[in-house]
Amino acid sequence: MIRYQALAVAAFLSGSSGVLAQTVQTAPGSLAEASSFFKAPRLDGCTVPLEDLAKGGAQALRGQWVVQKGPGEAGLAAGGRIEMVPLPQRTGEVLSLRFRNGRLVADSAALGFLPIGVEDRAPLKPGTGLRAESVGRGDLAEGTEVYLDELTLGALPCGADRMLRLNLLAERESGTGKVLRQDIRLFLVDQGRMSGTYRETGPGGRLERGLITLLRR
Repeated sequence: MIRYQALAVAAFLSGSSGVLAQTVQTAPGSLAEASSFFKAPRLDGCTVPLEDLAKGGAQALRGQWVVQKGPGEAGLAAGGRIEMVPLPQRTGEVLSLRFRNGRLVADSAALGFLPIGVEDRAPLKPGTGLRAESVGRGDLAEGTEVYLDELTLGALPCGADRMLRLNLLAERESGTGKVLRQDIRLFLVDQGRMSGTYRETGPGGRLERGLITLLRR
């Protein structure tokens, strides 16, 4: 059985939160949904108010997105301890963002429907990013934390602390009583780009973490 829930904001970052809701709905896979990106106004994650995103701006996010995971690292059990090994960037799943029962959700072939939680802008908290060396950013000073994939995104209109944030959490029972958890935290750049970090944990010390980027298909 798979259980899904929107992330609680208090568990990670400060600021107001909610689940993106909309009164306008279209049938999944309909022509209206497929073309909504072209009809919707541009969306600037640096300036759009949180309230506007929840009331109507989220329409600009509907459609298909290509998921790029990594660079990052994975933990392997060796000699009674966990050794972290690097993971390259890889492109895989196509994720659909759509409205379901009036709420914006991510439709994943692997994980099903995931409600999307939203957070307002806030200062970046130390310890919530990833170590630069763990995500292939040896060009940055030692001790630097990375919060999104600037190399993949290209030029950004503002810093990550000025962007709205979208959060997803999936928990899946493995069938052995253990829970596999995937925690995704994204910064909204615009209607065609989001990026942030992901963390996967599971039984046997399973750990994978890295950068994750969603690009409009």
